[in-house]
Amino acid sequence: MGTAELKLVGERAAERALSRKGMRIVARNWRCRMGELDLVAVDGDTLVFVEVKCRASASLYDPALAVDHKKRMRVRKMAQVFLATMRPSLVNCRFDVVSVTAGPPLRIEHIADAFE
Repeated sequence: MGTAELKLVGERAAERALSRKGMRIVARNWRCRMGELDLVAVDGDTLVFVEVKCRASASLYDPALAVDHKKRMRVRKMAQVFLATMRPSLVNCRFDVVSVTAGPPLRIEHIADAFE
């Protein structure tokens, strides 16, 4: 499985998992000059910026560990651009991480409010 295919598998699995929790996806792969927000969702009255990390198989570390300080800072900045550009009506925001191990078996872990 190539990198692009793995990314797509991970993002689709994350979408399904979040939808089952009642979250509504409002943007996929939203791009700005700084990069790409994997998913943007609505959870009740909260706008959620979701970083998806996927690995092909179980490895020595959890894929969520790849969301380091530098990545968190970039996601925050992209979220600011999203808010300024899209002007959503929701004012509450949070940052979640979804960790996907493609498997087999497929393993999905949703970490709500993973960073500020």
